[in-house]
Amino acid sequence: MLNLKTFLAIIMASLTLSLVGCESEGQVDPNNPPKLVLDTYTLNIDGGGGDIPLYYGLSNPVKGGEFEVLSTESWVSLKEVTSSTIVLHIEASNSNEERFAMVTIKYPGMEPAVKVTVLQDKQLLNKFSFDVSNVTYKSCTVKYKPLDKNRPYMANIIDAEYFKQSGVSQEQSFVEAEMSNYRALAERNNMTLEELMGRVSPQLIYTGDAERQFVGMQPGATYVVYSYGISFSGNNYELTTPIHSTVVELPMPEMYDVSFNINCKMSGTTASISIDPGEWTGYYSVQIAPDDSLHYIEPGTQITDSAIKSLASKFYTSARNAMKGGASAEQYLRANCYTGFRTLDVQLQSNKKYMIIVFAVESKDGEVPVMRSMPSFKYI
Repeated sequence: MLNLKTFLAIIMASLTLSLVGCESEGQVDPNNPPKLVLDTYTLNIDGGGGDIPLYYGLSNPVKGGEFEVLSTESWVSLKEVTSSTIVLHIEASNSNEERFAMVTIKYPGMEPAVKVTVLQDKQLLNKFSFDVSNVTYKSCTVKYKPLDKNRPYMANIIDAEYFKQSGVSQEQSFVEAEMSNYRALAERNNMTLEELMGRVSPQLIYTGDAERQFVGMQPGATYVVYSYGISFSGNNYELTTPIHSTVVELPMPEMYDVSFNINCKMSGTTASISIDPGEWTGYYSVQIAPDDSLHYIEPGTQITDSAIKSLASKFYTSARNAMKGGASAEQYLRANCYTGFRTLDVQLQSNKKYMIIVFAVESKDGEVPVMRSMPSFKYI
């Protein structure tokens, strides 16, 4: 099983933008060569294996440069490289002993190569496996398949934000935090933890194979599908297997072909920003990022997938929190977004540079609004 400490580092790394420098023109600057930083350099994997992402930041990339990933063992292989992850495929173990592999990651002009240690437990005796299907930008279907068909287990999914906020780093601590919430809910309803879990079976606690459909998820976000064996007695519980998990990354929705014409006039520290949405008749969001913020992109630098997802996440989280507070999607859009041609007067600081970011947004059937176009930019 993936060591939970490493597992949490992976989840939290997915919430952070990779800092990528400007690409050189196919040449390596000997005074500023490429540098690769990973979120972890040691993977502890359970006997079930799986697809394990290594989140990375690459500074001073070489134009056209590609990673070369080599493993000392055939049971570790490269699955894919994305703009923010190097995904390793770890085969399920058929051995009764632990095994070890060394992965070497090379990149043009980068010396020395980066090394990753992979330690895999022996063959699982009580493993879970997961089949994830029907993945859209806001939903997915998960089949939970335990080896022991008679053992009760938790079958759930959770977003990365929970792990960021909880700060847990040990498996037992994670389960204790989760059960503490359920125990408090049981007490408010004059029930024991065992009685509550009997009520939520099969919504959370299952035996045998189970299938769950999850909807209303955040586009472009990372989620964790997880299971662990558990039994209850009154207000007590016993963890009967380790936590098993897999990572699900939702795509962004298909983007509409929308381009915003942005103009700006300065009068002292007041910026008069005019936005023409062209043929787009729906709502759009306007973000103003100072040069010391996470979302500011230096002029001439291509926006990354992770930066787009970060912008989308910021907007989605704001809308979701407002709707949790009682606002409807339409009320949020009217209060925080715009339609048609608009001119906005904004006070800015004289000692900073700014980036105006505009993108189309949309809510379908009253759901949480989401980003629906690539961002348009204007620099001040």
